[in-house]
Amino acid sequence: MQSRIILDSLKFQLTIERLCHQLIENHADFSNACLIGVQPRGVLLAKRILHKLEELLPGVKIDRKSTRLNSSHDNTS
Repeated sequence: MQSRIILDSLKFQLTIERLCHQLIENHADFSNACLIGVQPRGVLLAKRILHKLEELLPGVKIDRKSTRLNSSHDNTS
């Protein structure tokens, strides 16, 4: 299978920035919000979003957490 690039670095940065502006519109000061990254790659994405939000909103503290989803399934029904 041949790999292909969906978003290059510049488009990815632009997407993160647009997402952050949308989050700012919807959550204003983030007083009732928490950014959660799901292990493994979601944590990296959450960090990039958090850094951009901190750049756009200096002085605003945004709660952040990371988690790992359990992949076991209960098929006893």
